Parts: sequence; structure tokens; C-alpha cells
Amino acid sequence: MRSVARLVMTLLLMVVLGSGIRWIYLNWAEISPSASKLPGKEAVTLLWATSLHDSAGRLYPLKQYQGKPMIINFWATWCEPCREEMPEISTFAQAHSEIVVLGLAIDEAAAVHEFMQTTPVKYPLLIAEEDMSLAEALGNDKGVLPYTVIISAQGQITHTFFGRINQKMLLNALN
Repeated sequence: MRSVARLVMTLLLMVVLGSGIRWIYLNWAEISPSASKLPGKEAVTLLWATSLHDSAGRLYPLKQYQGKPMIINFWATWCEPCREEMPEISTFAQAHSEIVVLGLAIDEAAAVHEFMQTTPVKYPLLIAEEDMSLAEALGNDKGVLPYTVIISAQGQITHTFFGRINQKMLLNALN
């Protein structure tokens, strides 16, 4: 009986340790992106060549933001972590008007419009429809949401984040 209990405890310990090591590996890569992993100037050039509509149909040429520090947050109305982080991003955008904050919805305009009726957001929410190609070009090689990109005023991608972000992460990335 003791040998079975010892075997079970050993297996349980191996699973816990393995999961912990995997979590550290995956999250360390997301928290500390290396410069070699970040997309280059071609991705930012594609960004400046893109124009997107908001849910009311107004066209936003993204080139208008060139030369300014930017936070681009890819999200969707059906994405729970996306919806959870939006009030905090909105507060950040309101407190830091010198930084362009854009939410690019991988969603339909009608769904975004409905979402905005119940969740006020203090930054533009633009519609990328179901198209992840811009997110992929900007480094989202995992195809996940939310996905956030930080671009310097010089047009360089300095940070990317997979998953939910907060104000502290944004401030650290921008400093």
C-alpha cells in the first residue's frame, strides 16, 4: 500500500513540477520578448498602409498616427480576457493622451457597436472583421486574443504581449 501511495505522490509531484516549468517557460517568453523575435519595419510599414473603419463606418487611415507612440490592442467581443482588460486600457488611454491607443476588433461591426453600448471605451475601436493578417504581421504567431503591440514614436515595435495586459505592463513597456 505504501509503495502505491509513494508512486502516486511521485507522479503527482512530477506533473506539478512539469506544469510549473512549462508555465515559467511560456510566460517568460511572453513577458520578456527578445529583440530578434519582434517584427521589423516591414510590419510597421504595412500598418501605416492600412485603413480601418469604426463601428459607425468612419474611415481611419492608420498613417495619421505615424510618429507617435502607439498601443495597438487586438481583441474581440467574444473574448473574455479582452473585455476584462478594456476598462483598464481605457483608463490608461485617458490618463496618457500623448500615446495613441487603438483597439482593433477581430469581429463584426455590429457586434462591436453593441458592445460599445454597454462598455464605454475612451479610445477608438476599429474593425478588422475576422481578418488576423495585420495581427500576424505585427507578431501574433499564436493566433490568440487579446494581443497587444507597443510601437515607439520612431516606428519600431518594442514589445508584444499575448493575453491580458494591465496598466503596469503598459507603463513598463513604454518607459
